[in-house]
Amino acid sequence: MRMRYLIEIICFACLVLCACLDDHTSLGDRELSEITISADRDTLTAYFGEEFVMKSLQVEQSGEELPLTYEWSYGTLNLVNEEMASYPIKDSLHVVSHDPELKYAFRELGTFGLRLRVENGQTVRYKYFVLHVDTEFGEGITVLSRDETGKGRISFMRPLTKEEINDGEEPVFRTDIMDLINPMIEMEDVTDMVQAGNRLLVCSGNTGRIYNMDSRTFDIEGMTSFKGTFPGCAFINFAGISSQNNMYLVSEDRRGYVYDFMLDELVLTDYFEELNVDAAVACDKPIFVDYETSTFYSPKTGGVNSSLARYADFDILSICPVGTKMYVIATHKLMPSYLYLSWTTSSLGNPTILHLYDASLPIKVNRNTLLAGSNPCECLYYTCDDGIYCWDLKQKLPTTPVIQIPSGMEVTSLSMDAEEKLLYVGLYEKDRVGELKGHLYIYDVKTAVLVNKYHEIADKPVKIVYKKRV
Repeated sequence: MRMRYLIEIICFACLVLCACLDDHTSLGDRELSEITISADRDTLTAYFGEEFVMKSLQVEQSGEELPLTYEWSYGTLNLVNEEMASYPIKDSLHVVSHDPELKYAFRELGTFGLRLRVENGQTVRYKYFVLHVDTEFGEGITVLSRDETGKGRISFMRPLTKEEINDGEEPVFRTDIMDLINPMIEMEDVTDMVQAGNRLLVCSGNTGRIYNMDSRTFDIEGMTSFKGTFPGCAFINFAGISSQNNMYLVSEDRRGYVYDFMLDELVLTDYFEELNVDAAVACDKPIFVDYETSTFYSPKTGGVNSSLARYADFDILSICPVGTKMYVIATHKLMPSYLYLSWTTSSLGNPTILHLYDASLPIKVNRNTLLAGSNPCECLYYTCDDGIYCWDLKQKLPTTPVIQIPSGMEVTSLSMDAEEKLLYVGLYEKDRVGELKGHLYIYDVKTAVLVNKYHEIADKPVKIVYKKRV
């Protein structure tokens, strides 16, 4: 009897199990609704403090359209041999949104891993991105200009991202950098600008002031006037770094000052205290010139190098750095029609003479000539009243300009891009109607062909640099 009862229980259990297996509404045999996430790109760029919106994201389900939950988070990027690791984020995650479309203002600079987690109650899917959080001003063309009173303006144009290029956007200049970043500061009598690593420096003439700002943000962190310590200082231009944080400047009192841009201190060294200098250029080290004596100087440990009497027979007209060399354009004192072309280095040994010849035409180069050299292209551009000339450094000076100056404009700034393959020409149109009368024309260095032009982007251009990312 007991055996028969046991058999009946086993048969009943089998019937129940078969019924469950035949029931296709149960979870055991249901096809799961798989989630797939796709995006146009896996590398994203956001700008510090500005709302970033994630676009072109598609989330699909293979089966039943179930309610979805989202989680956006980011953390330290996990790289292995410069490649994204199997688990791309290390350390803790910062959850920033639960919305399908990410809208968030990141306030950390750097490169991170961004994670999207999507769940529908049956399956979970993850999608990872490389996220670059940069400042809008991290890299790009930077123009220092001044109005009729000497008040400084900074204009900036960043390069477009690949996404922006694909979307057909055009690069534009922002001309309100000072009002945006430093609304309470007015730069006075600006004369030059230079980037030194993560510092962007602007010097002033009659105020003897140096504006020291973060090159990534344009935030002015120091604006010391050194008139109290050195009453005669009125800065003309920066002359380059000699060592570590020491940036040299030329001043109207014919002195070569040293500015420590990390300590915000100005020094007049003993060996420059008695030297008269009128101009300077930056090669591998600063090189100064005394036009009256036709003598060059460059700083060295514990003193200065001097060209002594090597140029005593010549009147120095212009100097320009090309790579680690300084090219010199001069005329013979006894034969003023004779051009003397040479180069030297910061050691100021015997110069290498390129040409000494009787110029057939009047010499147009003078001490007000603007010059910009390109080491890769082995040439030097310079300005004259009738246009911009290009000197092939293996030849004599040219006799005709390669670039015509637009009517009604004057060239007030001449420089190269970071790779020295583009020529930046800053133009000022005095009689133009409107607030901004400064323009930028960009030329190909090899061909002197106009590449781009940007009108009304500045006041009177003083210096144009390509600010590098640091």
